[in-house]
Amino acid sequence: MKRMIISIAALVVAASSAFAQINVGAGYSGTSMNLSEGDNTWYNGFNVSVGYNLPLGLGFEFSPSVEYNYLTRNADVSAEVPVVSVKSKNQFNEHYLNVPLMFNYGYEITPNARIFVFVGPSASFGLYADHVTRIEASLDGNSGSTEKETAQLWGDDSTYKRCDIKIGGGIGLDICKHLRVQVGYDYGLINRTKADGLKLHHHSLKAGIAYMF
Repeated sequence: MKRMIISIAALVVAASSAFAQINVGAGYSGTSMNLSEGDNTWYNGFNVSVGYNLPLGLGFEFSPSVEYNYLTRNADVSAEVPVVSVKSKNQFNEHYLNVPLMFNYGYEITPNARIFVFVGPSASFGLYADHVTRIEASLDGNSGSTEKETAQLWGDDSTYKRCDIKIGGGIGLDICKHLRVQVGYDYGLINRTKADGLKLHHHSLKAGIAYMF
C-alpha cells in the first residue's frame, strides 16, 4: 500500500509538472530592519530568481522559487570644527539566498490577462554580510582619506543571526501567458539579534517582473 501511494503521488507530480512553466525574474527589494529600541533602518537592493509555476486547478497555482537578494545601506557621519572636517563613510552590505514557496489564486480578466493574489512562507539564508568604512578628513584645503576597512557582520561572535522565516503575500498580473508583474510584502517572524533585551525583525517590500517560458 505504501509503495502504491508513493507511485500514485509520483505520477500526479509528473503529470502536473508537464504543465508547469519555468520562470526567471528580477526586481527591486527594500527591507526595513525594525529594532525594538532605537530607530528603524531601511536597506535598498535587488533580487534575481528562478522558479516554476505549477497549476493546481480551479485557478490555483503553486510557485516555488530560489532567489538571490542583495541589500545595502549607506550611513555617513560628519563632524566639523573650525578649519577641520571629518566624515566617516559607512556602507552595510548583505547577501541572501531565499526560498519562497508561494500559492496563488487568479482570475482571467481577458484571454491574455490574469490577475492573481498570492501568499506563502519564505526561508531566508544569509550568505555574507559586511560593514565597509572609510574616514575622510580635510584641513586648510588639504584632504585625505584612510583605506577602506571591511568587517564581517556574521562572524563567530556576532549577535546578528543569519537566517529568517517570513510570511508574505501580494498581487500580480500575468500578461500574454509569458510575462508576470507582481508586488509583495514579507513579514519577518524570527528575532534576528541575540542581544539581551532587544528584538530585530526584517520586513521586506518587493516589486518585480518575470518571464515565464
